[in-house]
Amino acid sequence: MSRPVLAAMARRLDLPVERLALLEAYDDADLTVLDDAISLAIRAEDRAVADGLEQAVRFVPRPLRGRARALVFGSGRG
Repeated sequence: MSRPVLAAMARRLDLPVERLALLEAYDDADLTVLDDAISLAIRAEDRAVADGLEQAVRFVPRPLRGRARALVFGSGRG
């Protein structure tokens, strides 16, 4: 049976928990630190991508910018 911290990490990484079996040797405190670091990295990457897309939309001609934003970010930001 997999430990909860490994199961949570596997879900976060969209991996089968079996792929993280090599981490079973580490204690929960270490795994929690690793999981927190992974979470922070994913959030930072998501933010960087969103910021990059927002900057790219600025280069779309103004009459089309709202439509471009809606296509990229969804209708709530057009």
